[in-house]
Amino acid sequence: MATPKDLLWPCDPHTRAKHELLRRYLDAWFPIMMQSSRSWDRVTYAEGFAGPGIYKTGEPGSPVLALEAFLRQRRFLDSGKKVNVTLVEGDAARLERLKQEVDAITARYGGQPQTMAIDFHEGKCATTFLPALAKAGPMTTPILAFLDSWGGPDIPLDIARAIAAAPSSEVLVTFGTRFLLRFGKAEDHQAAGDKAFGGTAWRKVMELPSHQKKAFLVSTYRDSLKAAGFPFVLSFEMLDEGGRDLHLVYGTTSHKGLEKMKEAVWKVDPVKGVRYRDPRDPNQTTLDFTPTADTRPLRQAILAELGQGERTLEQLKELALLETVYRPPHVTPIVRKLLSDGIVERHPKGGQLSGDKIIRLAKPSEPAIDKLF
Repeated sequence: MATPKDLLWPCDPHTRAKHELLRRYLDAWFPIMMQSSRSWDRVTYAEGFAGPGIYKTGEPGSPVLALEAFLRQRRFLDSGKKVNVTLVEGDAARLERLKQEVDAITARYGGQPQTMAIDFHEGKCATTFLPALAKAGPMTTPILAFLDSWGGPDIPLDIARAIAAAPSSEVLVTFGTRFLLRFGKAEDHQAAGDKAFGGTAWRKVMELPSHQKKAFLVSTYRDSLKAAGFPFVLSFEMLDEGGRDLHLVYGTTSHKGLEKMKEAVWKVDPVKGVRYRDPRDPNQTTLDFTPTADTRPLRQAILAELGQGERTLEQLKELALLETVYRPPHVTPIVRKLLSDGIVERHPKGGQLSGDKIIRLAKPSEPAIDKLF
């Protein structure tokens, strides 16, 4: 595993999966932002742990991937809007290597466009990131921040709170639980945890049984992002072949942004050695984000929701979007199967299965109810 003293390190399966997701999402985010009819004159892409821009095995780093996503769609840079790219790195040698890699990728695409500004800043994310963003201009236009840390509690929630105040802004955060679970009782690490979560609620993890700790930390961090100003939050866990876990947490102020991120997640090409889990799935089912993915966790979530009362199909699709790793299109086939099995019923009966159709659990007296779980 890489340590902060390394200049370059191998690209592991977790990183390849993260980068594939980032690339997919930027391919959608960039045209939407640049073609928006809203009045902003620029958008900002920023990284708090930019790294050297390349891996020991030759793969490009995330800043280079992001720049390539923008330059590959260069026509959008002629829309009248500008793109600010703000890159923060704590190690001077890595920062110099990053500048070389950035020069190489911009040269490959005909040079840096006049409508693109690329700023490099040496320093720790916790203390340098927000001043670097402010230096690029007033934080009154959209920001997409990729905060891919080493896995410790080193991203103060104040960063997310400041970004959430900018319109149509988003954060993609690497969130590790192992550090806090191992060292969370130490006083200095508790202070860092308090800054990352924006309070002390996370400390309850020390009182919980082992099997509940990870889910609690992820849930509490999701709540922290929502409290910071991101009403829409998506999180999922990546597992490598050795069982090592890493969580990605995405927060946005835009319902459409969440839809686009979900689309990107489900378009990611399978990465050898990496599988996924929804941290809120009580059975912790491992998934591949493919058309044949296991949808049993979503089925259980739908049944649990209907156990609280009847819902429209549209409400069940919103449940999938907001509360699971699945997408709204996954809902209809599940509901159709539940209907055919007699586990649920629609009201009124008959007609098309439209978004406003009421879905409810079938009466317990019906024989098919034994198929419920």
